[in-house]
Amino acid sequence: MNQPTRFEAAAQYTDASGFIDVKKLIEAYPFEDHVRRADEYFRTIDDPWVHHFRKPYHEIHDTAATLSGFAAVLKLGKFKPGHVIVDFGCGAGWLSAALSMMRCKPIGLDISEGGLDMARRFVNEHPLLSTQDIRFEAIRKEKSVPLDDASVDRVICFDSFHHVSDQAAYLNEFHRVLAPGGLAIFHEPGPRHSRTDQSQLEMREFAVIENDIFIEDIWADAQKAGFVGIEMAVFNEIPLTVDLKGFNRGIKGLLAPWTYYKLGLQLMRQMNDKRVFVLRKAGPLDGSSRFADQLGGRLEVVERSFEPEKRILTATLNLANQGRGHWLPSGAGFGAVNLGLNASGPDGAKAYADAIHLPVASEETTAGESRRVTVKAEIPWQLGPVFNVEIQLVSEHVAWFGEPVQILISPEG
Repeated sequence: MNQPTRFEAAAQYTDASGFIDVKKLIEAYPFEDHVRRADEYFRTIDDPWVHHFRKPYHEIHDTAATLSGFAAVLKLGKFKPGHVIVDFGCGAGWLSAALSMMRCKPIGLDISEGGLDMARRFVNEHPLLSTQDIRFEAIRKEKSVPLDDASVDRVICFDSFHHVSDQAAYLNEFHRVLAPGGLAIFHEPGPRHSRTDQSQLEMREFAVIENDIFIEDIWADAQKAGFVGIEMAVFNEIPLTVDLKGFNRGIKGLLAPWTYYKLGLQLMRQMNDKRVFVLRKAGPLDGSSRFADQLGGRLEVVERSFEPEKRILTATLNLANQGRGHWLPSGAGFGAVNLGLNASGPDGAKAYADAIHLPVASEETTAGESRRVTVKAEIPWQLGPVFNVEIQLVSEHVAWFGEPVQILISPEG
């Protein structure tokens, strides 16, 4: 039996004046019908480079607001390179591409295979993105996210959550797939969205869901799902301009009351129709060596020896993780914890252009844990018989941390 077209079902959700009730529209169509219409939309796009592949720079009048909102999302999300991030409702993939540029590992999810095919094309035709770790997966079942439990660090809904049919069900799914301490970040319209002229037009012409965002309802459902915290973003998308005199007064904390009044008006207008917020799952907020404020460590040289004929230094060290987060396994990845070793002669000349990075452990080192590590390094002949070796802990691409230890080598021992 064929499903009704949007015109056949329109009477179920449109009143005599032509106003569309979004709740009734959701009830009028099954999930499969929304999938089919989304596919039809993407299949009609002849050249995605004209518009879709240019996002967020596709329209000058939209770009500033989109980038400002994206900046707020980045701030709320506390993203780090290496994070696995779900781009929920990814469409043609512009947000996934941006996350990949920041060395995150995005997973773009969408109900439309046509949209996902377009996103894959965007990645494959890009000289840099084609080499990155980007996945795109279809949402094939209503109210379901096709990912394993506790498998991602972040979920982003950027102007996509108001298109879902059951917000509570997807909040349950977001909580399920997030790792402990994970965050779900939302950039969405406000509680009047379905009644705006543009939303009414979209629903009338395409029967697309243009739902409202009621934070109180979402937070109640999020708590039932297991989320333990919510934070709302207050920010101004439009910069407020003042003259030079007013700017210099502002630096001294003397902005005119009228300036504060105008700034307040802009914030109030934006807050009426925009909801940018973050939900937190219980657990440590990614307490790992990917975050500089989680780092802390102590080094102690226990034994050392030097073979002059082979120029090989061997050192045994005690290491203690005195930070708040665990150290990631050693390696070259973002946040991996290694030992950085450098040597210098009496004149201060360095033996290496960059420090030698030596492994600490092939598994995580938890906060409070200690390890004994033996390392070896070949010291260049040009340093001569007297030289100093400095060893320090390093979280790759994050920070050097802990007090370095010194080993002085001389003929006298």
